[in-house]
Amino acid sequence: MIYLENESLEDFERVTITNDLLMLKGSLLTNILDAETGQRGFLLTSNNDYLEPFNRGVADANLNLKMLQQLTRSDKTQQDMLLQIEKLMSQKFSELQSTIDLHYAKRFDESLAIVNSDKGKLFMDEIRSRLQTFNNNLIQKRTLQKLDFINLQESIRLFFILESIFFAIVLLLIASIVSKTILKPIHNLTTSVKAFEIDKQFIPVQVNTGDEIGILSKAFNKMAQKATFKSRNLQGDFKRVKQERDKALVESISDPLTGLSNRKFMEVELNKLIQSSKRYGTDLSLMILDLDHFKQVNDYYGHVVGDIVLKAVSKVIKQAMRASDLTIRYGGEEFIVVMDHTSSDEAAIKAEILRQQIENLEIDELKGKNITISIGVTQLDQEDTSLESFVARADEALYKAKNLGRNQCQLI
Repeated sequence: MIYLENESLEDFERVTITNDLLMLKGSLLTNILDAETGQRGFLLTSNNDYLEPFNRGVADANLNLKMLQQLTRSDKTQQDMLLQIEKLMSQKFSELQSTIDLHYAKRFDESLAIVNSDKGKLFMDEIRSRLQTFNNNLIQKRTLQKLDFINLQESIRLFFILESIFFAIVLLLIASIVSKTILKPIHNLTTSVKAFEIDKQFIPVQVNTGDEIGILSKAFNKMAQKATFKSRNLQGDFKRVKQERDKALVESISDPLTGLSNRKFMEVELNKLIQSSKRYGTDLSLMILDLDHFKQVNDYYGHVVGDIVLKAVSKVIKQAMRASDLTIRYGGEEFIVVMDHTSSDEAAIKAEILRQQIENLEIDELKGKNITISIGVTQLDQEDTSLESFVARADEALYKAKNLGRNQCQLI
């Protein structure tokens, strides 16, 4: 019986995860469309307010994708599907961002030419097609999982029925010898046993006799109440497990102070981006940022103010970069930004803009003192064999910026 309960719990959780995947898939497509709507609104009105739904849509779509990848990590077929969807999303968001950047640069004709081309539509058509294939795969799995769950529930119910009927038959044989008057209680008991379902409200058997039938009825009532109680506890456990799993998933990839992604998450995602860049021949750039003389801030103002500075700088980094860029708190006062489909020259321009924004940042707790940063920028080389060599080269550029006086960007 314990084995059946464990199997039931596992089957129920598999069905729950598949339902979660279907909802996340729907949210993913909705967020991509929201990003596209925000982009179109900005191009039509030049109103920066439309960039908020664009950036939110991109960020939420990427988060949906990461959660889908986490939940399907044991299924290679689904992982391959999501890898293709991730590549298409990256291309789609890059196309949207290009029109926004061109619009900002007042190159309206070039921006409009991209919008009027079939490029964006082809990306969306392919994304929809891939998501539909992924959806069909999930529905097929859910159908099989539900069938397994129903069959197992039926086995549990049959176990109770057979056990109870066995006792009822034994008592019926004994009672038929002693007296015909106990046939009705046995009939009532058998009817209750057959009607019993562990996921429905239990109605105790009403047999108020002191003989063996009465004892059996009390035993059955006690057993059924216990089974019903366990069923309710299992349902509560399912809900708590799901909530804890979702919370743990977010916490495992985020830095608790700044809300940026953490180093562990970067190592996983950067390896994927490096493989994709080499496979498809796309540009991939990385910048390392380090707050200048941050130890002096902690020593003079205290660590509480130091945390405020880190959060403020993290916010500027997040807002300055594209929603599709990886923004990482690398450790202490060091940050890393990974930019897909971006050359080193383009990354250097963005790094300089970011450096100026942080230099102009006003933090009340610093009482007029400005924060500056040094930045090292590099681009993935086809000779790079690991993320360590990629990061090390950016780190070399960072030290060059520091040695030349800080508050500057250096490219290697």
